[in-house]
Amino acid sequence: MEQQKENKGPVTVIGLGGAGVKIVSRLTASPHAAHLKLLAVDTDSNILDNSPLNSEQKFLADNKWRQGKGCGGNVLEGQRSISRERASIEDLISDSSLLIVVGGLGGGTATGGVAAFAGIARKLKISSIFIITMPFSMEGHSKRRIAESGIKELLPVADILLYLPNDLLFTCLPGDTPVDKAFEMADNEVARTIIGVSEIISHDNLLAASLADIKEALNKQKSSASIGVGVANSNDGLNRNHIALQRMLDSPLLGGMEKIKEADTVIVSLTGGKDLKIDETKKTLEAFEKFVSPECNLIVGTNTAENYGDQVQITTIAIKFDTQKVKKETPVNMNFGVKKAQIPEEKPKLDSLFGAELEQAELPLQNISRGIFLNTSPINHQGEDLDVPTFQRKGIIIDKG
Repeated sequence: MEQQKENKGPVTVIGLGGAGVKIVSRLTASPHAAHLKLLAVDTDSNILDNSPLNSEQKFLADNKWRQGKGCGGNVLEGQRSISRERASIEDLISDSSLLIVVGGLGGGTATGGVAAFAGIARKLKISSIFIITMPFSMEGHSKRRIAESGIKELLPVADILLYLPNDLLFTCLPGDTPVDKAFEMADNEVARTIIGVSEIISHDNLLAASLADIKEALNKQKSSASIGVGVANSNDGLNRNHIALQRMLDSPLLGGMEKIKEADTVIVSLTGGKDLKIDETKKTLEAFEKFVSPECNLIVGTNTAENYGDQVQITTIAIKFDTQKVKKETPVNMNFGVKKAQIPEEKPKLDSLFGAELEQAELPLQNISRGIFLNTSPINHQGEDLDVPTFQRKGIIIDKG
């Protein structure tokens, strides 16, 4: 494995696509994001124009071909647009010590472009974290399938991938919550999570949690994450840390305390000002540990920063691995050289060979990976669609630049 470079450069946060730009834009209002280098990348000029970021922080991708009109939800166009800008993107992030890419999958630019960003970061030997939101169920099955395809392509090449189901908001929001308010809350929570993630792996942590720790814990396994952020200061009460802890447990994108209990890996970050005491830190982390399963891999980071003043923030990322694994075929003993009388007449059932009932999965007709074979009858062999190019079935990323 190539060694990632370590330098004193900035932590760069890139908002990719419409949702990503909105999330990064919310960071501009937070004093705790002052140490982050914020960039917005999109193919839609209207989205960039509405962002409060300055012109030097905005990058309109593929303007020559797209002319600022976006990709219209077309993932292939998003791949082409970001691939054409590889040289410019390298210049934008080359000084970074860490790259955090945030975006919402299901559209064109972000879904098509995330893997290209992972490839660029790997080429420059910059560690990368991808914080990705999945579509609301109310956005339709088509968006969901496109997002799942994007995850499959990104997972093998990203250093760290955290993807967050927006539907967790439904566990805490009243039914009469306006739709735009739900999207706004999701953006705010992800923005605060970016700050927490950037601080948990900063080099001057009191309790350090390195990128290597997190990468080893995730090990490129497909997983889903839920996040909780709690903030409190001395005006909220005598025990500000426990108040922040309770607010974290009530966070919209956490989904309740059960998400922490069920998690295979939990990352928790406690950040405060210079007045953060060791005894309150110890008590807070001990209280948090009671929520975690004994089998869970717990990664802890504690940090202080002057701009926090008397404020403390607890950020938790609870990660649950996808336990569904592809079943491998069991080789059948053909009994060569055995007398015919010893071979049972009844053929073994497939259920007994594979240990479970087999089902033919439904083909997602909107799966972009089938290309020109989209509307033809699929050719399946051993559970694989042969109309899908081999490099895509195997998760191999092709340099399209």
